Amino acid sequence: MKKKEILFILAFLINMTGYAQEIKNNENFDDADYDFGTAGEITVYGERQKEYDSKSVDAYVLDQINGSSTARRQFIETDFLEESGFRRTGNVRYRETSASEKALSVLSGTISMLTLGLIPIKPFFGIEYDKLPKGEFYKFEQVFVKSNFKNVTPEVLTVMELEYMLQIEFRNGIIIRNSNYTNINYYTDENINKFERLILGLPDFPGSIYQAKIRYLNELQKIKAALERYKNPSENYLRAVENIGDSLRN
Repeated sequence: MKKKEILFILAFLINMTGYAQEIKNNENFDDADYDFGTAGEITVYGERQKEYDSKSVDAYVLDQINGSSTARRQFIETDFLEESGFRRTGNVRYRETSASEKALSVLSGTISMLTLGLIPIKPFFGIEYDKLPKGEFYKFEQVFVKSNFKNVTPEVLTVMELEYMLQIEFRNGIIIRNSNYTNINYYTDENINKFERLILGLPDFPGSIYQAKIRYLNELQKIKAALERYKNPSENYLRAVENIGDSLRN
């Protein structure tokens, strides 16, 4: 066998060994690799989104939203709404009182005591200057632009909007209608579809985002079930309403 033929065979064997090793490696991708779909005959791989820096605003938001129900409520009512100049109900705007206004509040309190409450006490901590009609709440965007969270990533922004809708508009899957408060205006197919669309737009990585995504999918079913019960009340529900009416007439 000629020398050139021997070299050719050796080169061929080396190439085949390398190719086999490459196939083996591709069958065991690192956990950081993620299939983003195919382009023609080529599979495109990208790196999974890693968890947010523990000291970042994104991590803080997700820690609260993935925490207890109390932590989630406090985040929306206090961190998001009140710190942005809105009452925790989501339908009133207010501003902090100045030093002179606080002094006047103390004085009015003293006068009110001396007049046995005939003169009302002026607000000490905040003055309300805008209130929406019953059954309406400020849009998420109106609160967000006033908040301290304007630098969060798009995914965390979506999570915040979902949590705001869930707590303020949907009241965690409960339809409320009474003389002082109602949220029935937000239980519409359009608003529920928006909620679902936002959920499905969330990625599956990192884990903190996926954890919130799964919870919102479960909450979505509760919201849909609440609307279905409202539209098609059961016989037990109708009987209970009828009994309440009879008791009021008697």
